[in-house]
Amino acid sequence: MKTFAELYAQLDASTSSNAKLLALQNYFQSADPADAAWAVFFLAGGKPKQIVPTKVLRQLILDTAALPEWLFEECYEAVGDLAETLSLLLPPSAHQASEGLANWVESKLLPLRSAGVEQLAPQLLALLALLDQQSQLVFIKLITGSFRVGVSKLSVTRALAAVSGCDAKRIAQRLVGYTEHLSRVTADHYLRLIAPVSEDGIDQRDPGQPYPFFLAHPITLAFASFESQLGSAANWQIEWKWDG
Repeated sequence: MKTFAELYAQLDASTSSNAKLLALQNYFQSADPADAAWAVFFLAGGKPKQIVPTKVLRQLILDTAALPEWLFEECYEAVGDLAETLSLLLPPSAHQASEGLANWVESKLLPLRSAGVEQLAPQLLALLALLDQQSQLVFIKLITGSFRVGVSKLSVTRALAAVSGCDAKRIAQRLVGYTEHLSRVTADHYLRLIAPVSEDGIDQRDPGQPYPFFLAHPITLAFASFESQLGSAANWQIEWKWDG
């Protein structure tokens, strides 16, 4: 969890696309596949449903920090981000949990959904006490469903392409539907994302994976070279481009 929180801090602190791309590459090169699978899920736009109601979380932090509501509202207005405000108001924690992102998501975060309102407060306090402040911020963003950071799905695609050695377009194809998994993403999902292509050009991903949508581009080849460059016209399917 701490490693992913450090990646979040790097991405959030930089406005340089190249710096963000390098941070992503460094993370994916060293991350455990199970952790990397969840990192791709969140960074590419995947969001679990809100796990803890915001009202419950706000009241928990108010009670823990012993603040009146008006002072909390003043802090929130100054900071501008609810998760950051809550993490700043929590008591300082020197703990730095060593478990990875996958363990935190699967064993600690998702089980909160089945906890009753009475059990949420003590469970949350116990979990937050295990994390340093930066990790607390990321954890709160994840449980409220508000996780986002300044990287696009394209940036994640480019980072995975650099790490795997696969063409970015192939990675984009493999990413189709990745953030829509109804079940939990696993290390196997990530390993299929970055799997090398065999020498005969066969992709070892799941059969039936759809192609992502691409913008249309004009062909610049001379008409006489169409068949030699693109193959027989009998093997192609043509459709009208209706959007201009």
